[in-house]
Parts: sequence; structure tokens; C-alpha cells
Amino acid sequence: MIEKYIERNVLREVYLCEQLYEFQEIHISQTAKLLGVTTPTLLKDLAKLVNSLEYCIEEHWKEKLVYKIIFKKGIALAELTQFLYAQSYFLKFLDYYFQGNFTSIEIANLEYISLSKVYVSKKIVLDFFKENNYLKYKEVFIPEFDTRNILLALVRYINWESYERKEPEIIQASLQLIDHVETHFFKRRYSDDEKFLIIRGIEIALGRKDTPLHFSSADKKAAESKLLFQLIRQGLKKQNEVLDLQNDDVYYIFYLFNSRNYTNKNMNLLKKDIEAVYKNFVFSNPLLNDLMSRLIKKTGINVTNDFLFKKSFLQFVRTFWADGQLFLPEKLYLLTEEEEQFYTHILKVLNRWKKKNNINIRWNHNLVRMFVKNLLLSTRQVTQKQQQEFFIVAENSIKQLFYRSQFLDCLGENNIEMNSGIFRTLDELPDEQFSPNMRVVLCDVAAYQPGFETPKTVIYPISLKKTRTQLKQITKDLNLVK
Repeated sequence: MIEKYIERNVLREVYLCEQLYEFQEIHISQTAKLLGVTTPTLLKDLAKLVNSLEYCIEEHWKEKLVYKIIFKKGIALAELTQFLYAQSYFLKFLDYYFQGNFTSIEIANLEYISLSKVYVSKKIVLDFFKENNYLKYKEVFIPEFDTRNILLALVRYINWESYERKEPEIIQASLQLIDHVETHFFKRRYSDDEKFLIIRGIEIALGRKDTPLHFSSADKKAAESKLLFQLIRQGLKKQNEVLDLQNDDVYYIFYLFNSRNYTNKNMNLLKKDIEAVYKNFVFSNPLLNDLMSRLIKKTGINVTNDFLFKKSFLQFVRTFWADGQLFLPEKLYLLTEEEEQFYTHILKVLNRWKKKNNINIRWNHNLVRMFVKNLLLSTRQVTQKQQQEFFIVAENSIKQLFYRSQFLDCLGENNIEMNSGIFRTLDELPDEQFSPNMRVVLCDVAAYQPGFETPKTVIYPISLKKTRTQLKQITKDLNLVK
């Protein structure tokens, strides 16, 4: 929702950065079409991006229809996008509003811009408030839950720090709470980025503990029925002296965990986690059962990977709790013409389901687009012999599942030894001295680093955009199919 108000040139640069960080290359004309700009405009955006992030780029070049950028290792994507998002006047002015500095003259002096420019940008912020029914009789009133969610989005976009406590004991208590959940819930693992947002969310709660926070009895009851909520409540009791929160903050912290993505220690635990949550979260909920049936029937999707479908569905519907998905920040997702048609069908199903059941949910259309892409991965059918041990490395659990299923499907009836571990980086691979076999690593390009190959370990970079071609070549190189 927030990205709707961010300047288009800023969004284009962020999208290009995210795509190049993940895939290391983009197709120029196809990307220009997705962004709705001409090729010369896209090339100008790329030149500006390279100039802005010069010190973070290892190398870049244009090769016929493809543009490539290799970012330096050790630089997080969030660092890059926060620098780019910081160029947005809308986000700057939203930041000023929550800091209490929203007078035109004060902003003009802080930003060194004209009053006319200030008026234009302030109007966009006020339009944002008006569209969300926060502006009434020239006064702004934002419900506390929405306020916190907007602030957390600003943390993600521009590293908003006004409620940053910078107190080691608070950070340590928050990390211990996360560890409590990870340890007792199928060895879940939240990435550093996800942990950062959970901790910042807790800091925001502490900074606003004197502002009343309310959830409906139905939302509370739904949360209390989840094992995740019980674990959070247990963990908070241990940190009660440090994390001095108001009573309903246990539900807000449940939201922080429930809306964040995670992986697990290995694939078997991930499957147990998904099956357990699916059974508790979906099968026990007639409304979600109805939505799942509608999605499958009304769109005609043919799910070839049931487990990936469940993971995608859960990742999306978890954000429904307390109508909390609207401001959840994510990567930017754009759709091809084919995906747009599927998106239209999905959105119709969602809206009809919402209307029929009188459900109060404000859709975050970027999250809906992400859901569409993940659903399509679960329907993709890519039609390997051997004694090597195979590993998959990818930060994102959806990618993990997709690469694994596609690789196994590509092998047909050939049996291979697929390591069940979930590895987010090449550093996490077990020491090769403990394996008697040759090791083959399928590594997402965003996680790939040179220098890990050895005579005993071969690494193949792969990406979502070229999965079919790359897997066919890999199976051919390794003589895994006849």
C-alpha cells in the first residue's frame, strides 16, 4: 500500500536493485516493459543506480540485451534499498510526521527545498492519510496497530530510528525471545533481517507502551489458539523485567512473529512445521478452508507440488490476522502479462470470499502479487542417477522448496542422495571431510560466492528465471539422465 505513494523513479531503482541483487542480471527490454518505461529510460535508471551504489558494486556491464551487476559480498540487500528509498520525499515527509516535525517552514529548512515543493509532498502524505480514513475534519487519527505497522514499514524502507532504544538488555531479551520460539517450534530459523524487524517492532512497542493498543476478542481468540502465541507468552514471562510492555502487546508481538518469514534447520523439520501449522491454522478454520477450495476450483490451478502450495498459502494467509497485512513491507513484485491474468482471477476470488464472509481485510497488492508468483511456482511442472550427495543453498524457503522439487522432478525415476539440510549460505554447508561422497551444490545466484569450490565440491549457481535450462544442463553435465 505504501509503495503506491512512493515516487515512480525511486521504485524503479529499488526494483532494479532487488532484481540484480537476486539474479545478477536483467533482460533490458523485458524489464522496461514490466516497469512501463522505454528502454532509454531504463538504461538511464541503471546508470543512475550504478552511480548511486558505486562503492557497493564489484562489476557491471551491458551484454547485448542483458545488463549485469555483481554486488560486493557481505553487503545486505536492505542496506542498498534503504539508501535508495531514502531519496523518496514521501517517505521523508512521513518520517517527519511521526517525528512531530510537519510544519512546512521547518521541513523546507531541513530539506533545503522550496515551500512549493514542501506543499506538494505534504499533500501526498495527507492523501495517504485520507485514503486510509485517517484524516477527519482536518485532524489525523491513526489506530495504534496501524501506527506501529507504518512505523515498522519505515524501519524496513529507510531504517527509521526514532524509537530506537539502543539498550543492550532490550536487544538481548528480544533475541532470547526469538531463540525460545526457534528452539521450541521445529527448530525454526529467522534470518538476520527478520530478527531485526522483530526486535525493532518490540522497541516500537516499548516506545509507545503508554498509547492504548486494542485487538478484537475474535482476533485474540484466534491468536491464543496458536502454538506460536503460547510460546511467545512463555518467552515473554522470562523477559518480563526487561520487556516492560502493556497487556495487549503479547498479541502485537505474536503479529510480529506471525507475519515474518522463516526457514528451519532441515527439510524434514520444515515439512513437519508446515504440516502442523497447516493442520492447526487452516484445517481448523472453515473460512480458510473455503478460501483454499475457491482458489483451486475457481482459478483452475493444477497443483503439482502440494507442499509448496501449502507453504505459499500459509505465508499469505498468516498476514490476515487482525487485518495486519496492508503495510507489511516486502520486495517489489511486478507481473508479466500472463501473471497479470492469473492475478486478476486470484483477486476476484479473494474479494468474493471476503464479501461473502464479511471479512475486514485491506489487501496489500504487492503481497497478493507475491502470492500469485509463489502459487505459479507450485503449478510449474518441469519434466537425474547418481551417487553424489546433493545440497541446495538459498535464503528463501520458497526457493528451497521450489529448487528441490524441480530438481527431483527433473530426475524422474533416478534416485539421488539429497541432503535434507536447509542452508541459507555456502558457509553453512557441513565440512566436506565428513562426507565420503562427491558433493554437488545447487546454489541460488544471490547466495553464490566464489572460492567454495573444491575437488570434492562442485557448485552450480541457479536462479528462478532460468531453472529449467540450468537444471537440464546440470543433469546433462553430471550424466544423471539418459
